[in-house]
Order: sequence, then structure tokens, then C-alpha cells
Amino acid sequence: MMENRFVTIACLIIAVAALLYTIASGNVLAALFAVFFAFLTVAMWKYGYLLMPYFFKKTRIVEIRYGYEVPPSRDYLLRKTPSGYLATKFLEIKLHESTLDKGEKERASLLASFERAISSLNNVVKISYLLAPLDITKHVEEIKTQRSMAEVKRAKLGAKEKEEAVILDRQIAMWNRLLERISGGEKPLETIIFASTTASGATREEAVAKVKRQAKEIRTILSSTLGADVAELTDSNMLKCFEWEFFAPPTPEALKDEVF
Repeated sequence: MMENRFVTIACLIIAVAALLYTIASGNVLAALFAVFFAFLTVAMWKYGYLLMPYFFKKTRIVEIRYGYEVPPSRDYLLRKTPSGYLATKFLEIKLHESTLDKGEKERASLLASFERAISSLNNVVKISYLLAPLDITKHVEEIKTQRSMAEVKRAKLGAKEKEEAVILDRQIAMWNRLLERISGGEKPLETIIFASTTASGATREEAVAKVKRQAKEIRTILSSTLGADVAELTDSNMLKCFEWEFFAPPTPEALKDEVF
């Protein structure tokens, strides 16, 4: 498996080796090698998540992870079975409302919305939650910053941008509720929600086409019914969710370091 980190370290080693050779021999070509690979190291470290998928796609490199195939597009996983192929896609779900600070009627309404969303799904969907306790002192200022950014963006919206305004209003309300709960002594949890869906097909193309349709349907239903932001995951974000199916981050710090 070729990862951004591996390529970055390899470029750094080559750059250092070329630099040492330049100092020892005074070779101009070695100096150029050192400069090139030093630049490539910075590029991979900063933009590897963009460069590597492009590289995989252009060179048609197929990655194998835990026996599953990651195609050059890096937007789904594929597995060959005796009866055909299985394709899986992952989606990130961002909810903007919680039942913890709602009254009885509002709580019942949210639960009803969730039930409607689940009952509307026509395919098998696995929804996973990752929960981690937050250190309040480190996150209050960050929460206030996020709220301020959302408020500024909301104030700039025009009358025609109603859909985006509704989403921003929910986000601002979420930040306000979270700050109120923190000030009330409640210890909040960081919640990451992702969903996965799998489709089967007699051929590779059939399985991929089916899973793409399923993911689009899930995204539409969950976003409209729950008022959530639902996005299909690709590249490293998709692979993180796949790995979390086997090994969840062991500490809140590790989870924060891995979140997308």
C-alpha cells in the first residue's frame, strides 16, 4: 500500500542524501535533486491527499487493503466473491440537532423524523457512531469561533438562498446549545457518524453502478428527512471509516487526530 506518509518520508530521505552528497562532492546535479525532492516532500506533506488520488487515477494503480480492492478513483471498495462482486461506499452524516436539550414534543418530533428516515431506506445501511469525551477548556473558544463564522456567513446570505440559510441557522443553534450545556456543567461528547452501504452484481460495473445509486438515495433521504449534511466519502476519509470498522481510535486525542 502506498500512502502519503510513505512517499513524503521517501522524498525527504532522498533530499537529505542528495544534500549530503552535494556537500561532499560539490556536484550541482545532486544539489538540484536535493531541491526537487525537498519541494516534493513539502508538496506531499501539505497536498498529498489531493495528489495521491490523482496519481493513482492516472497510473491506474489499484490498492489492495485487507483483501478489498481500492480503485484509482478511491470512492468505493470492491471485493470479488464466487457469485460476482460486492461494492461498498461510505457516507459522513453531520446532525445539527440533539434530543438532549429538547422538550418532550420536540424530542418526539426528532425521533419521528429519524424513524421516517430509516423506514424510507430501500437498501441495507449500516450506521456507525464514534463517541469521545471532550476536554471543555480546549473547545469553548473553538466552538465560539465556529459559531461566529456561521453567523457572519448567515448574515451575508440573500433572500433567495433559503436552503443554505436554514442549514446555517441549525448550525448556529447547535453551537448555542452546546455552549449552554457546557456552561451548565455538562460534559459534551464528540460524535462522528458515518454510514456504509453495499451492492452486489454479477460484474464489477454492475456492482459499482448499484452502490452509487444506493449512496445517492441514502444521501437524499437522510439529508431531507433529518436536516443533516450527508456527503459521500472518498480517498483517505473513506479508508479511515473502513479501518474504524476493525480498529476504533483508542483515545479521544487519537480520534481528534484522525477526524476528517
